[in-house]
Amino acid sequence: MEVTKNTVMDQQSGSYKETSKSLGVRLKESDIAALNQRFRLDGFDNLSDLVRAYLNGELLRSSSTDHVERLLLRLKEKDIADPLTGEITPTFYKNIDIEDFRHYLKTKYKYSRYGNDLVKYYQRFAHFFFTKPDIIRVESGRNRSWICDAMRRFAEYYDYKFQNPELRMLVKEIIERYEINRNMRRHDLVWVADHNYLDNKITTILDTFNKGELAILIRFALFTGLRGTEISYVHTWRICPRLGGCSCDNLHVVNKSNGISIIVVNRVSGQKHCYFTICPTELWHEFRELSDVNYDFRKFAHLQIKNATSGEISLIDLRKFNYNVNARSEMRELGAEVLAGRAKTVSARHYLLNEIDLLSEQYHEAWQKYMGVLEHCPKDFIDKE
Repeated sequence: MEVTKNTVMDQQSGSYKETSKSLGVRLKESDIAALNQRFRLDGFDNLSDLVRAYLNGELLRSSSTDHVERLLLRLKEKDIADPLTGEITPTFYKNIDIEDFRHYLKTKYKYSRYGNDLVKYYQRFAHFFFTKPDIIRVESGRNRSWICDAMRRFAEYYDYKFQNPELRMLVKEIIERYEINRNMRRHDLVWVADHNYLDNKITTILDTFNKGELAILIRFALFTGLRGTEISYVHTWRICPRLGGCSCDNLHVVNKSNGISIIVVNRVSGQKHCYFTICPTELWHEFRELSDVNYDFRKFAHLQIKNATSGEISLIDLRKFNYNVNARSEMRELGAEVLAGRAKTVSARHYLLNEIDLLSEQYHEAWQKYMGVLEHCPKDFIDKE
């Protein structure tokens, strides 16, 4: 810390006397914005205001102390103790066996990556969630969604481990009291699109991106309606040559005579399901021949779509376009829900076993007017940098 003295001349004695000192703190430039945000959360305007409050004994003017005291009281009422010491303390969450928590999540989810992500969010945000939830509230909607899910799973684990369900209620109270789950996801909002709007936007996308690897990726996203990670998954995952009665984890592809392919995926990631998808056979083959479909390429496609549409459309919106086209077709809402991965597993199995030919024809009829542009899509290389 640097100290700079400010002096002023005494007019009577002609000497200089000390009036004040300036305190300076060296910080990284990236930390300044975070510091200013913390000042606002704790009720301070600047560093001088913080120091004066400290000298006057009124440093903790924010609701953080009240929240911690309230948390401690609730922990005592609900008998939620530190698993290591057995004491009632607001930092009880620090002594959880992380590896045991991770193992517990692996038993709940088919793919360990989702559980690992939840553990990471728990480790990073548990302190703020239980002691300074106001800080969580200013996080992005996506982060708050993960944080809420991680804390709920932690409460379930605590109940499983120590037979105490009270932590579940406490987590629920904190989320609701501080509105941490408010406006978390953009797709929770109502999304309205009439037929003319849908047709115009799809035509714009197909006309704008009409050649190269980028066009193939964007068109595959539109015609399948898959999520970003699912697009990368089906690009590289192995294809099993067996079709009837095979229950392996590989992809199974059925090419129909009408030029439509059904790709059975059967992928579950957390609470996201993908049973199977449908797309034109030629587009499927071109997509599988792409050199790479990783996160960077998908992000590049997302930015290019936004630039081409003045920010009106993004890559994820192609999934909504796909759903709306399907739901307006003869397959109706149930068929669209199955393809979107939101229907029950029994519905998806019914379609695969009994209605696959009909679904293929319904899809072909719904998308036929847009398939003409696929006949000429040269795979010229487009730089992704």
